[in-house]
Amino acid sequence: MYRGILIAALLVISAKPVLATDVYNRPGPYLGLGMAGGLSDFGGALRNADSSIGFNFRGGYRLNDYFAIEGLYEYMDEFSKKVTGPFGDTVKATIGTNNFSVMGRVILPTLGLSQLQPFVAGGLGFMEASGDAKLQVRNGEFHRGGGCTFEFAGRVDGGADYFFTPEISAFFDAGYVIPTDQLENLSYLSLSAGVKYNF
Repeated sequence: MYRGILIAALLVISAKPVLATDVYNRPGPYLGLGMAGGLSDFGGALRNADSSIGFNFRGGYRLNDYFAIEGLYEYMDEFSKKVTGPFGDTVKATIGTNNFSVMGRVILPTLGLSQLQPFVAGGLGFMEASGDAKLQVRNGEFHRGGGCTFEFAGRVDGGADYFFTPEISAFFDAGYVIPTDQLENLSYLSLSAGVKYNF
């Protein structure tokens, strides 16, 4: 009898880590919102443009312990660059972006700490860029122009989620956005942090 009780107790104790791991790795949908900062990696005339602040919104579905599908929208408010010519003329260009991506996410296992879940992700989508340019000449006159362009864009991400409860988690990630064609000179690095709700 005592032997049976001892075996049962050992089985319960050994099952606890498995149950805890399952709680933080269950399949299902999730939603997240975060603040973001964009570090420009622009080329051409906009090389060395200033950074931007923004935000992102993500929603996805976790398929199992290791894989998820995610859709991400990210807004960057204003990358800018100001140049003063030899005769005192000043040009200031500003660009805001909207990035939409659908990505596959691979969740990497961590030994002994199932609440911490590093991940890598990558996918395709498109980016919209709205630009505005202002020219101020020496006599004080202003000239202004602008435009808007959509192009396909790739995105790669890496970061980590930390679960406070099975439903509430925080995330940090770094992503690199790679637009194509007319926007190929507007690549940028996104650093973001926020919270997720896991259904």
